Amino acid sequence: MNPLLAQFLSESVEFLESIASKLMQLEKHPGDPDVMNELFRFVHTLKGNSGLFDFPEMTKVLHAAEDLMDAVRTGAVEQSEGFTDNILDAMDFVGGLSREIEANGHYAETHREEAVRIAKGLRAMIGTPETVATNAAQSGGGSSKGLAGEMPATWQHVPQGLKRELLARVQEGETCFWVVYKPEEGCFFQGDDPFFVARQTPGQVWGHIESREPWPPISTLDPYRCVLDFHTLAVSFREEIADHFRYVPDQVDIQEVPASWLGATEERSTTPRVAETTAAKAAAHEPLSEAVRNTLTQIFRAQRIILQLNEDTATKVKRLPAVCAVLLNCCKSTDQPESVARQILAHCEAAEESGDPAALLAWMEDFQASDFSPVQTVEAPLELALVETVETADVGEVRSAARAEDGSVISGASTTAKSLKVDQTKIDRLMNLIGELVVSKNAIPYLAQRAENQYAVRELAREIKGQYSVINRIAEEMQDAIMQIRMMPVSVVFQRFPRLVRDISRKLGKEVSLVLEGEETEADKNIIEALADPLIHIVRNSLDHGLETPEVRKAQGKPATGTLTIRAAQEADRVVIQITDDGKGINPEIIKHKAYEKGVIDEETLDRISDHDAIHLIFAAGFSTAEVVSDLSGRGVGMDVVRSAVEKVNGTIDLQSEVGKGTRLSISLPLSMAVTQVMIIESDGQIFGVPMDHVVETVRVPRSAVRVIKSAQMTLLRGRLVPLKTLNTLLRIPAKPQTSADDEYAVLVVRVGTDTLGVIVDEFRETVDVIQKPMTGVLSGLQAYSGSALMGDGSVLMVLNLKEII
Repeated sequence: MNPLLAQFLSESVEFLESIASKLMQLEKHPGDPDVMNELFRFVHTLKGNSGLFDFPEMTKVLHAAEDLMDAVRTGAVEQSEGFTDNILDAMDFVGGLSREIEANGHYAETHREEAVRIAKGLRAMIGTPETVATNAAQSGGGSSKGLAGEMPATWQHVPQGLKRELLARVQEGETCFWVVYKPEEGCFFQGDDPFFVARQTPGQVWGHIESREPWPPISTLDPYRCVLDFHTLAVSFREEIADHFRYVPDQVDIQEVPASWLGATEERSTTPRVAETTAAKAAAHEPLSEAVRNTLTQIFRAQRIILQLNEDTATKVKRLPAVCAVLLNCCKSTDQPESVARQILAHCEAAEESGDPAALLAWMEDFQASDFSPVQTVEAPLELALVETVETADVGEVRSAARAEDGSVISGASTTAKSLKVDQTKIDRLMNLIGELVVSKNAIPYLAQRAENQYAVRELAREIKGQYSVINRIAEEMQDAIMQIRMMPVSVVFQRFPRLVRDISRKLGKEVSLVLEGEETEADKNIIEALADPLIHIVRNSLDHGLETPEVRKAQGKPATGTLTIRAAQEADRVVIQITDDGKGINPEIIKHKAYEKGVIDEETLDRISDHDAIHLIFAAGFSTAEVVSDLSGRGVGMDVVRSAVEKVNGTIDLQSEVGKGTRLSISLPLSMAVTQVMIIESDGQIFGVPMDHVVETVRVPRSAVRVIKSAQMTLLRGRLVPLKTLNTLLRIPAKPQTSADDEYAVLVVRVGTDTLGVIVDEFRETVDVIQKPMTGVLSGLQAYSGSALMGDGSVLMVLNLKEII
């Protein structure tokens, strides 16, 4: 795919999400000028960017949306719910086209009718949709206001010879158009190239560029602000010209040139063409007008200044050919006799061949004095700028530094923050490399231990450990820096919710107020993207199952509008996302009986399960309490997928609910999945890894403190009964757990889901950072392990999946 197209598609996703977000803000704060202006800018920029490619359907819809928003912004059209609906539908259409282009490189032609329908619907809200659509189709949005019957001031610059030639072509049946293209000042930031667009006008025979305002000195000139108007004469068809400017129709005026502008009169029109041609030849070299002579004088003086610049400037090589080209163009534009053209050409060729501009400079003085002498002196902004440049500094000096208002020198280096777009695969590769560095770093302590124990070189071991500390610090800083690059705010996902809540609540006939908090909280990009769909499903469930209709809420003494709060916050090295509603809550008795009917639990479990555990049954596969299957719920697929997605990124999920008051669902996620910290434990001479996310504490429990209650081992820790499991038993290892010299068990207290229990192991070891790799091939069926990691001494560490084995 074309890199420019790939960048456009990537940016269009961000623009569309921002547009939807701003529309939701505008509904909450109608008439807010700041939100409306920002919204208009997003659509306008997206429309301009789409114009770089041949996507007419996309641009047509975006242009219609821009027109409607401009009408609302200026007060011509009232902001309404229909306005928001139509703009959202248009953006959905554009998003669909973008996805299709990304998948196939293009979109199907079948979208043409839909684009016309959407564009007409948008323009219909402006009023007089037929007129707007017809004008847009016929003239590409270009108008002829101010041109009909009125000769523009710029017309005086058109050469007389060209006018005569065009008159002859018009009399032969061709059509000549005067095109005025006035690009927006910020067109460069929208990917437009107005000079290129103007030069490519179909049938162009002449062009002229004018500045809308006086030129400032070069030192204060803003090169990214377009203040130029392009005037073009073209012999073509109106439809062809309008189609060429179809992406900027509001910036173009197209007017058919009447024969009177070309010098035709009624008597002349009846004269045979032979006589007209003879008259034209007789007036082959008419005197130049005062305006033309003044302009040419300024151009010649500017070219002389350029030729007289210091010899050591960087432009020396290209200077002479550029000046010669300007002189030849002046000759052509003013319709000079052939003898003058040959004279200019000869002097330019001689100067280029010798590389000495002296002869050309002398001839320019004489030629200008005799042919281009102005009646009055006119100061040219270009000349003044060039003179200022020559008097103050060389070209090289001007390029290397600029002088601020207070006289201080500002270097060429920018002091503002810069951003650089990088492909995510490159960042992922960096993460993999830092992971390998972590593994290699872990090997250094083993080397120090071998140097001390095997070779008895204690001093060398001490130096190795000292160097390890330095490498460890650098590796940790590199790891943290790269992780920061991958971090992104949760607002990337949160900004989808206002539109989602708006659409679903209207469909369900409910009134919902959405509250978003902690949108600036950051987490790893992969984790946020993995949680996008599960979070959306949770929000849909809250709207469908949790919040009541306004009538029911009023009957219960609640406000008619329900509140859905989505909150994100960072707690230590984890990100916690909470989705809370003030709806009807979850009735544990209904959940218990529904689970029993579906076979999720047996009768014994039905009698003894707690309310807290009962509401967690909604995460069981295929479980649903909905009586009616709809496009929102009732299919028994969803919450189990949510749980799986959370656990896949090493997260945990918890649910709390109170009947009649509401529900709160909390998701705890690690900041990053790149490097995993594990505790190494030993059992029966084998080592295993346990993710530190599950570890609560490590304790030594005397054998005498272990009790057996209903065939289950228990111990009392800080006044609370904690069930005990033996790792050897869980892994089917035929060995009894070992105790220490003080007859104590090593107990690893872990939390799995909402349960806390102790795992009896033989010994604790250190905690290390590892790169955990998933199990593949035939080993992928071993559910007892979540993955494996390479240790510093070359051994493989198996990382336990506590949820599965417990």
